[in-house]
Formats: sequence, structure tokens, C-alpha cells
Amino acid sequence: MSKKVLMAVANHYTSPFQVGSHHYARAFEKLGYEVLFISNPISPIHKIFANSDLLREKERIYKAGGERIGNIFYYVPRSIFTPQNKPILSSKFVFYNWQNFTYPNLLSFIKDRGFGEVDILWFDSPLYSFLLDNISYKKSILRLADYSKGFNAASDTHYNAEIKIADAVDVVIYTAKNLKEKYTEIKDKTKMKYIPNGIDLEFFKSANKTLPRELQEIPEPRVIYVGAIHDWFDTDLVYYCAKNLPHYSFVIIGPEQKNLSVLKKLENIHILGAISYAKIPAFLYNCQVGIIPFRLDMDLVHSISPLKLYEYSAAGLYTVATKWRELEQLNSPALLADSKEDFATCVKKAVALKQIGGSEIVKFAKDNDWEEKIRLII
Repeated sequence: MSKKVLMAVANHYTSPFQVGSHHYARAFEKLGYEVLFISNPISPIHKIFANSDLLREKERIYKAGGERIGNIFYYVPRSIFTPQNKPILSSKFVFYNWQNFTYPNLLSFIKDRGFGEVDILWFDSPLYSFLLDNISYKKSILRLADYSKGFNAASDTHYNAEIKIADAVDVVIYTAKNLKEKYTEIKDKTKMKYIPNGIDLEFFKSANKTLPRELQEIPEPRVIYVGAIHDWFDTDLVYYCAKNLPHYSFVIIGPEQKNLSVLKKLENIHILGAISYAKIPAFLYNCQVGIIPFRLDMDLVHSISPLKLYEYSAAGLYTVATKWRELEQLNSPALLADSKEDFATCVKKAVALKQIGGSEIVKFAKDNDWEEKIRLII
């Protein structure tokens, strides 16, 4: 009988935001596990608040009854209502009872798929705390990848549920060192293990490296950003660099979740929108620098272990990032800047370094493969 892991995760499996739990799911599969990947629920109310493209994809998965890729089966449940940081929807009743209003019933669905008893119960979403009392498991894990209080979408009920899970599970893994300090309410700090993000090297090595059509008319050197474009994305910094480096092309990939109108004024900034994760390596391999232009005036940023640092490195790109403590402690080859002027200078330096090689980048990527991290966890 194969080993089983039930993963209760915030982002749906086919999301353009392929975060740590997505990669851990594939690492579990490589180690012989069957994976049931359940993401946060949708409801009719989402049509009022949610990003329509993402919602349509979640609805598609729900209507299909879930989908399978290899030994990973993924599903998006649907409920009459779901927890959100809004009046009534942020109440304890909604947070702890939404699963009772799913159709089909979520617990029955999980058990019918053969995951009523599992080897590992994995959380990165506190909406699923009810699984602790309803699923038979040998070991349980909570993964903290961000400080949830830094997000407007997280209510006090959400945060308290996270603490409840942290106190109940066998292990809490966290990706940025200061998260252990942030989560003061977790009672047993000895169960907390620092495991930063990583990379699927095999995925990058075997990926298509052909110049994407979208880049064919964009001249080199190309400076690329891939990821969430949210409040923490520093549009002023990117505008300054593009304005002062007119012969450099800045390529921005990701769903627009904030106003980018100021960036669209410059001809050397190319905003491509969301692109499927399978195609991302081709874009990275055909650029010269990867950037992480995050705002240092946001407390949330200082608790981030940026996944894109590893993805850039796997494609042989030097990373230029604003300087925050987690990045300084990672001992990576990234060039860290503490001002707009410094960031622009680092971009130029990174292009020059790319031209003469980058063995340190390759070593950094090899040392941070997801498979090694999952073995460490197990």
C-alpha cells in the first residue's frame, strides 16, 4: 500500500502562484506518496470579490470533481459561504463551520478518495483546522510561509486558527527566520523548524528554453520579475530603474493586483500579465537579470523567503533585490540594494556578472532542491 499525504493548502494546484506547498506536493510524489491536494474553498459570494480569471479556473476544477496529474489529485471545494475578512464572513461560526455547507460534503469526498487515514496531514491554510479531529493521521505538519497578520485578507479568527493548528501539529516548519519571533503565541517553540524555500532543479533542467514569442521583440539586456504584483511590489523603484536604464528592458510577469499605470508610461517596461508556471523557465533562461523589488517599509516583507530567488538561480540568473534581513541571512549570490540608486547599479553589475559566468548561482540552486528539503522534513 502506498503512503498518503493530505495537503490542505490556500492556493489551488493550477494557480499561477506556484508556492512552496505546490513544490512539496511534487516532491512527496517523487518519494512515492499519493497526494490529495485540497485548496481553499469557493462560494457564490466569490463572484463579488474574487479575481475572475482565478475564480473561473477554481470553478472549472470544482465542476470536474477534481483532477489528477500523476499521483497528485487536486480539488477545490465549494461551500454556500466561505471565511473572508469581511463583516459576518469573518465570524468564528463561518470560519469553523463552512465545511458543513460544502456540496458535495468535503469530509465525505476526502474519505471516498481513500484519504480518511493518511501518513501525513499537511497544512498551510488555517481554514482546515477541522481536519485535525476528522482525519486519522500518523504525523501532522503546519508550514508557515508568511506572517499572516501582514495580509489584509487575514482576520483575527484566521490568525487564531493558525495558532490552534500550530499548537496541535507535530512539527511547524517556517521559511523565514523572523517568523519564529513573530509567532509569539505558539506555545512549544521546540517543534518549530527553519526550512527556507527551494527549487525543483529537474523541472528547470528539462524545461523548454526556446525564446518565447512574447520576448522576441524585446531587446536585451532583459531584466525580469516573475510573481505576485501586490502591495509589496515597489512600482516607484521599478519606474526609477527603467527610467535611468533606458537601454535595459524590464519584463514584468504576474497577475496585476495593484495599479501599474505609472510603469506603462515607459517604453522599456513590458507588462505581460499571468503566464502558466510551465512556461516560466523559458522566460527566465532568455533574460539576463532577475529582480525582487519589494517595499522595505512593509513589515510583511521582512518575513518573506522569496521563492523567485531560487527560480532565478536555477535558470542561471543573478538576482537583484532590496535588502531585508532574511535575504542577508540566506548567504545567497543575490545582490542586495538599500536605495533606488544602488538597485539600478546592482542591475548593471548583475548583467556584467552574467556575461562572465555564474558557478556560485548553480551551486546555490543545487543546495536548495525541494526533494532534499522533504527528506529533511520526513
